[in-house]
Amino acid sequence: MKKMIKSAVVLFTGIMILFAAGPAMGAALELKLAHFMPPMHVQHVKAFEPFANKVAELSKGEVKVTIYPNAQLGNPKTMVDSIRTGVTDIGFVLPSYVPGRFQRSSIFELPFIFNSATHVTKGFYDVYNEFLAEDYKDFKVLWVLSSPLSQVHSVEKPIVSIKDFTGKKIRSGNAMESEAITLLGGNPVGMPISEFSTSLQKGVVDGGFTPYAALKSQKLIDVTKHISEFNFSGSLMCVLMNKEKWNSLPENAKKIIDQVANKEFGLMAAGAFDEEDKENKTEANAKGIKSYPLSENDKTEIKTKFTAVYTDWVKKNEAAIPAQKILDALFESAKKNK
Repeated sequence: MKKMIKSAVVLFTGIMILFAAGPAMGAALELKLAHFMPPMHVQHVKAFEPFANKVAELSKGEVKVTIYPNAQLGNPKTMVDSIRTGVTDIGFVLPSYVPGRFQRSSIFELPFIFNSATHVTKGFYDVYNEFLAEDYKDFKVLWVLSSPLSQVHSVEKPIVSIKDFTGKKIRSGNAMESEAITLLGGNPVGMPISEFSTSLQKGVVDGGFTPYAALKSQKLIDVTKHISEFNFSGSLMCVLMNKEKWNSLPENAKKIIDQVANKEFGLMAAGAFDEEDKENKTEANAKGIKSYPLSENDKTEIKTKFTAVYTDWVKKNEAAIPAQKILDALFESAKKNK
């Protein structure tokens, strides 16, 4: 009888040890990563898939990142809430699509500060710790990047000067582009990039802001006829993770994700956008789409109209955040990294 009791105690203790050890070997921890672009998009191919593959490699398959493209778990306006509520563990966010949620980061909507997606991304990382971190306190920031700079696409004729904007319906992707269009005499039409190609083709809008990089991924290359090179601004993009999910991860999983998702990864992702931008311009020109660099007179006239937007941004935000300090720091970063 004593031997039977002893054997039962040994068996029970063994079972308890197995339970305490956690999931069985080979049982992967799965993380959902959602975005709203198609699977052929440069960020899906050059950033999201490499991220998922590297995490799986370093964790020996114990951490699996499953990607949900095509807005399956959230669109540009709802993705922040999809992450916050746990619909997805990780998501791709455009701060400009959720006005007021990332107040400090709205500075990246200001025009004529940067010259490429990589340039914008360096600026973000330069000022993040001191000035921007509060915007993201409810999330785990994995990496940040920017789209290439916006140009003005049109069909009927190029829109290259202030007079060409007069009365035109122009697609904008954020509040600053809307303000710019109004300043230039046009009528802004706020619209997700996913609707731009169809709207341009049907004449719902006469033109709109978006980079060369969107030509193929957003099916504009068979619609656009003219592209005026304003080099207006890039669109800040963030890959964010649900904070509670992050806190629940085993330390080893956290270390692996931090090893992959960092500043260098963000700069790589931005560089992929810049490369696509150049390639799309070359392909567009070969296809007969004309590019129009702004004349020096047009540049001077347009930039003069925008001298007040920086001080307006400061005035609008200074009661809540150190707006002037953020602006000064960003100009300094842009100058340093130029």
